[in-house]
Amino acid sequence: MEKNSREFYKTRYILHVLPTIYPVDRLTVDQNAKRLRDIDYMQKKKAYEKAYGKKLTYDFDYDDIAGYVKE
Repeated sequence: MEKNSREFYKTRYILHVLPTIYPVDRLTVDQNAKRLRDIDYMQKKKAYEKAYGKKLTYDFDYDDIAGYVKE
């Protein structure tokens, strides 16, 4: 891997476009907000787990920093 600086490797970006989600006419604004929030979260969680091959956690790890050189 090529280094960008002493502390970081060069990185590349991949853009994943998730399925569009829409509100449901018969639901209230509050119900739609909660529904869309939940669908959005599940789509992002599934995409993360597929891309990184591991379960989503909110524990910090230096591997979470793109390109970081551990020394």
